[in-house]
Amino acid sequence: SQIFEESVPKNLSGHNALILGGSAGHHDAARVVLEELGVEDSQRRVFISHKRTDALQMAEQLHDAIAPRWLVPSIDRFDTGSGEKIPSPIADAMEDFAFLLLIESPLAHESPWVFYEVDYAVSHYMGVVILRWPGDPVELPGTLGLPRIQLSDADLVTDHGYQILTDVALARVIEEIELHHAIGLVRRRKNLVTSVKEAALGAGRSVTALRNWRLLLSSDSADPALVGVAPRLPTPQDLHALDK
Repeated sequence: SQIFEESVPKNLSGHNALILGGSAGHHDAARVVLEELGVEDSQRRVFISHKRTDALQMAEQLHDAIAPRWLVPSIDRFDTGSGEKIPSPIADAMEDFAFLLLIESPLAHESPWVFYEVDYAVSHYMGVVILRWPGDPVELPGTLGLPRIQLSDADLVTDHGYQILTDVALARVIEEIELHHAIGLVRRRKNLVTSVKEAALGAGRSVTALRNWRLLLSSDSADPALVGVAPRLPTPQDLHALDK
């Protein structure tokens, strides 16, 4: 930018730069550093799973609070059940996400869609964090041991007949979501790299681990291949980086 060019010696003016300003600028700088280290992702997509009957308002509240934090939230919009193991609408909707936020409200266990979404997230090594309401709601099958953010009665207020988070609780929950998102993203990438490595070794390739979640595959009978993994569907930017 022109501000950067005017603020640094001429031999640095051609570099890309991030202009900082206040605490928000520091937050943005930390985000860029984490992305460069491969801990975070430039597209931090969060899928919000909930039971509409008692958690719709909170899901909307979290959606609006998450969006300004370099996160891309999406709320499930499914209406009917299905006899499939994991219904195709869920698989289609969630394949571009690396992280699931489950609102574990008192009625969440009654939703087959919530169960399918959690099942998909766990079976595909997505990052998961569960926002658990007070009152010991029924724990969904398959969620034992998953990280949970425990809410108390003091964290909730009533709005238009729905329970939502207080401002203080909302700020705390968003901070914890960001922390769990980074942890979940690294876990997902590690599992993807392991899957690629096992498949390559099974095909007779030798494997060399490289930086930025990439593997070099070699063999006597084929040209070397560079493989990278992404925690969601690959973008043109991912392919460009791999090509470079």
